[in-house]
Amino acid sequence: MKRILSKLFFGKPEYNKPVRVTAYQNYVVNLTRIWNNAKHHDIGFEKILRLFLVSVQIIFPGIHIRNVFGRYGIIKRNVAVEFYVLFKTSLPVIFLITGFYRHTAAIIISSYLLIETICYVASLIFVSDMFVKPRSYRRNILMLFFNYLEISLCFAVIYASLHLLGDKPYSIMDYIYFSIVTSTTIGYGDMHPASHLGQITVCVQAIMVVAFIVLFLNFFGSKVETLHNEEE
Repeated sequence: MKRILSKLFFGKPEYNKPVRVTAYQNYVVNLTRIWNNAKHHDIGFEKILRLFLVSVQIIFPGIHIRNVFGRYGIIKRNVAVEFYVLFKTSLPVIFLITGFYRHTAAIIISSYLLIETICYVASLIFVSDMFVKPRSYRRNILMLFFNYLEISLCFAVIYASLHLLGDKPYSIMDYIYFSIVTSTTIGYGDMHPASHLGQITVCVQAIMVVAFIVLFLNFFGSKVETLHNEEE
């Protein structure tokens, strides 16, 4: 069983090359490159945004997971990151099922993980030159799906925790349904926010999701097309 799982998740051992630069070292290098305009002559708001997206990585778990598991090789580090993404996606569901969403900590944790995901996606677009070329862009698009799902589920926790749909006794599925419908910008109208705070939250989610989909799919669509042309 151990050999089967190893083959399933890690593939061939020769692909698990050692990581030459730790995540922390790479973090410092990227900040220095942006500050010194090593690759781009960006100024003003663009430079501030790029510096912000790189600098905030240190306060989120992702960079620390990459640093810890990087000592075991590239493949094992990538698998560890994938499990972390799955964990972030499933955590809001756990909050909703167990009723933990009623606690303030659920809102804080969900918002924290939500901000990490948004910053990560924005980094892939605005700081893409700082990232090592991935082994598979299709894998990144698969991770996009989980990131998109995570965003919807985290907002579902926020709607449920703050009772943003009103005092009517909604079920857990109602909050998930409303959040996913909002994320897809369909807007059936059968459910709607019952306060100004709810309206603001819906607006924030809609703007974030639209920007997420348009920018990310446009970026990776061009990457996959380039990769396809290279393969031909």
